[in-house]
Amino acid sequence: MFTQKERRYIKNCLKEKLEREQLQLSQMDEDTDEYMEKANDLMVLDSLIAKLSD
Repeated sequence: MFTQKERRYIKNCLKEKLEREQLQLSQMDEDTDEYMEKANDLMVLDSLIAKLSD
């Protein structure tokens, strides 16, 4: 589907996004729906990164 270079680039972009989003999450109130939604999104993002690492 993707070449090795494309997969590496996509994975690196997703890792950068994950780091940025984790920083935002750490600054949010844990008792909000927005926090839970972002936390769930980050779990999915982390799963995608793992799949690209295979």
